[in-house]
Amino acid sequence: MNFMRGTPILLCGLGLLAGHAQAAGYPQRPVSLTVPYGAGGSTDGIARQFAQLLSAELKQPVVVLNQPGAAGTIQLGNLARAKPDGYTIGFYSYSTATFTSQLMNVPYKREGFALLGGVAEFSYGIVAAPDSSINNIKDLVAQSRTPKGVFYGVTGAPNNFPFLQLQKLTGGKFDQVTYKSSAESVSAAMGKQVDVILQGPSEYAELVKAGKLKVISSASAFRLPWFPDVPTIREQGYDIAISGIIGVAAPKGIPEDARKTLEAAIHKVVSSNEYKGFLANDFGIKNYPANSTEFARLIDNGFPVMRDMIKTYNISN
Repeated sequence: MNFMRGTPILLCGLGLLAGHAQAAGYPQRPVSLTVPYGAGGSTDGIARQFAQLLSAELKQPVVVLNQPGAAGTIQLGNLARAKPDGYTIGFYSYSTATFTSQLMNVPYKREGFALLGGVAEFSYGIVAAPDSSINNIKDLVAQSRTPKGVFYGVTGAPNNFPFLQLQKLTGGKFDQVTYKSSAESVSAAMGKQVDVILQGPSEYAELVKAGKLKVISSASAFRLPWFPDVPTIREQGYDIAISGIIGVAAPKGIPEDARKTLEAAIHKVVSSNEYKGFLANDFGIKNYPANSTEFARLIDNGFPVMRDMIKTYNISN
């Protein structure tokens, strides 16, 4: 009898424990953030600060996992195949998603991801040796129309887009030299192995300050935060600008509570003055606080734009 009398109490206690477990919300353990490039680069630096701030919002560690290779497609392929439980998210690059996926046979499709929001908008500048006769876009185009032409160094798309467009618009001769890393392209510019390169400002800012390189134009739609006196390509007469936007995605099918929590936390981090200041001060780029709907619209609109780019300029892998 005593046992029988205690049973309801025991069951009631178990019921309370079960209810407490069900009420516990996402996340209950560390979250992994995959990144498409190796440790030490600008994308990795951006990711680590982002992960630290996101961890504070989620009240759980956010661990950065570097997954470089195949122009960013390895990381996105791994992300698409990850368990859709909200505990694996990853950086999602505009150019890798909309351009590379239409140029290469990639192991993922747009429908395989839930887009969670924007993170950062990279800026780009065209750089030359300090004693080069190329001081602006007018000089660049003028040299492209000579027998010598222009040799430009890039690490791939979208860095080569402005030169492809200038060649189409002006009829000039632009020859591409592809490097494995931004550091290699910067060294090539200093050594005059190429006439100009196009990279993000964090790759060459100190060299410009030291007088070892010069910036002839911003290739973004806005002036470079670290070099506000240098005009854009558009300001110099040609309607050309590139955008390197990164956001965050998860595998399709993550639980609704995880999706909502992540979207809110990501937007809060990216919108914060702390993260905005970090990006501007450490990397010379802008935050991109787009919500999930805005980021998805940008990506979806990018596919026909990049398809037209590939066709118009006969780009091949």
